[in-house]
Amino acid sequence: MIKVIWLFPFLFFSSTLAIAQIELNGSLDAGISSGGENSAFISNGIEHEYHFLHFSIPQVNLLLFAPINDNFYFEGRLQSDTWGTGTLGYPRFTLANITYTSSDNNHSLSTGRFISPFGFYPSRNLTIDRTFTDFPLSYSYYLNMSDLHGYWPAARYENDYSYDGGLMTSVYFGGYATGLRWDWEVQENQLHLQTAVTTVAPGSSRNYTNLGNAAVMSRLIYKPNIEWQFGISVSHGSFMHSDSTANGVIRQDTPLEKYRQSLAGFDFKYGLGFWEIVGEAIFSNWRVPKYVNESYLYSGNSPNTYHLSNFGTNVDIKFEPPFFTGSYLAFRFDHLNFLEEDPNTEANMYDSQDWDKDLLRLSAAFGYKLARNAEVKLLVSDQTPFNFSQYAFKAMITAFF
Repeated sequence: MIKVIWLFPFLFFSSTLAIAQIELNGSLDAGISSGGENSAFISNGIEHEYHFLHFSIPQVNLLLFAPINDNFYFEGRLQSDTWGTGTLGYPRFTLANITYTSSDNNHSLSTGRFISPFGFYPSRNLTIDRTFTDFPLSYSYYLNMSDLHGYWPAARYENDYSYDGGLMTSVYFGGYATGLRWDWEVQENQLHLQTAVTTVAPGSSRNYTNLGNAAVMSRLIYKPNIEWQFGISVSHGSFMHSDSTANGVIRQDTPLEKYRQSLAGFDFKYGLGFWEIVGEAIFSNWRVPKYVNESYLYSGNSPNTYHLSNFGTNVDIKFEPPFFTGSYLAFRFDHLNFLEEDPNTEANMYDSQDWDKDLLRLSAAFGYKLARNAEVKLLVSDQTPFNFSQYAFKAMITAFF
């Protein structure tokens, strides 16, 4: 808390500061939460040490927008959150880029750290912009996949996330990437293309790489009318990071650049009257080595290479009761499926048929707008095996200033 106390004057005493055209805004999430006895940050998003009912400030943000001239501007986000530990950490810049926009606003080019152009949810990375406080499984559930080790079948049993084992989600929930991004409004308010060359594939949370290659991602958004929106996303690139301790052995024999993640996604949004439905499907394929018992599996002098895939789907249904203005009820069906069997299953002490465990999560939410930029949000969720051992409850006030 002391680590970010200097941010609070901006968050509480001004909605927007304009100092020589610089705009400063902020957001704050605060509330109570609890989880089942098997809660873990890598599974249901609640650190086990804090699974009992407790008060916390999950996230504080300072947002900056600074026009340089008619065509250039700088934007940044200084963020402190409870990511991975359950306690508020040091502030860090998660967004910082310079953007050029054409005079007709049809094109823009950004360099630095920007919002990732893959999937529906990265553009909704502030809690106040989302119906649910949590992201779908494709963005929030950590797989037995590591950007330091590759496929790591024992990760969920052995890994203490205070140790940087590099576990990954299918798509990084932070929703940011580093590199160069181009936006093109092909048809005004109807067809929009976003493309980026980045330093790492979308599954990794790291904002740097020391490899000699990059990743490419792109998203096409089509809005045929006011009710419908469709999106198609694709990506391909490297995700493993060179580390002399973690993967120095395979680095001697094999370039890490050959281990890649390929993704394809489809999403839609339909809104009419008091109803809104959002659906998304994301397919991810990984080309990886396998890490077992603190060593890699080899064939001769080369590490084995495997192709593993997973498929995530979610459907969010939101209803705004006309008799209770400012409120909404929502339900989410969320499923994550692992498509191949664990390679070399005899080496897997946990006898899992798939390379990770299929997961189904059901979530319900309630929200009420207290003011224009402040909402109360409630979330209740449970996931397989549906015995409340990994349930999550969150009651939160989220505000934008």
